[in-house]
Amino acid sequence: MISYIGGKSRMAKWICKYIPDNIETYVEIFGGAFWVYVKGDIHEKPQLKEVVYNDKNRFMSNLFKCMIDCTYFSTRLSSKPSQNKETFDKFQKELSIVDPNFDMPNHSLAIKYAYLATQVFSGSKILESKFIDLKGKYGSKYDALINRLNKPDIQKRLSKITEVENREYHEIINIYDSPTTFFYVDPPYYKKEKYYSGKGFSTGDHQILCEMLGRIDGLFALSYYEFEKLSEWLPKEDFNWVEKKFTKASGAKKGRKQNKGTELLIMNYDI
Repeated sequence: MISYIGGKSRMAKWICKYIPDNIETYVEIFGGAFWVYVKGDIHEKPQLKEVVYNDKNRFMSNLFKCMIDCTYFSTRLSSKPSQNKETFDKFQKELSIVDPNFDMPNHSLAIKYAYLATQVFSGSKILESKFIDLKGKYGSKYDALINRLNKPDIQKRLSKITEVENREYHEIINIYDSPTTFFYVDPPYYKKEKYYSGKGFSTGDHQILCEMLGRIDGLFALSYYEFEKLSEWLPKEDFNWVEKKFTKASGAKKGRKQNKGTELLIMNYDI
């Protein structure tokens, strides 16, 4: 829905084609910008009963809890200027002192966080990043979010979210695991954890996560870039690995050569 570090906007449709039809519960453990769900056809799965968004960043969880009612929230967003540094600085200062355990939903905090997230580069460290002045050269990401929320197809998808969580990854797996659950898992990049908002996921957690996924009753699809230990934790002979070359959004700047990457999708079911 917004630019966010590690977001899968460019990869969403490719990922969705590997998601089975016979799932009843869809869970994103590291929800982030929720692009895989928002851009895909998951909401049309014939047996789908539950859609669960989770993110350790409470501001993101609160934002999605507020966006379930798209019409009301987009109206509230429209009351703010599209791009204004003074407004950005004010909101950033206010959010930096918010009680980290604030009640959800909180529309006022969601508006302020959405404002910040749409005025910084790639949604990284939103409460610490500097304002990016587009100087009229590009369309406002804030306006783009409002326009997105007013689209009927987006409204239909978001209205089907049944639960918004703000929990640790292992809690979500334990709560929602079942033979009819599908987990889409997009953890922080390996050894890049410090760039993400929300604390608690360390380099060591990658192994714990992979070992937990290897024991679940449900199905999972795990997004990663390849690194040395990955094939040890999730052996290729035991799990299905597919890969796709793609252009990294972080390299998509005018006048620069775009960086290429290889996205992995690791699954515990036949494809």
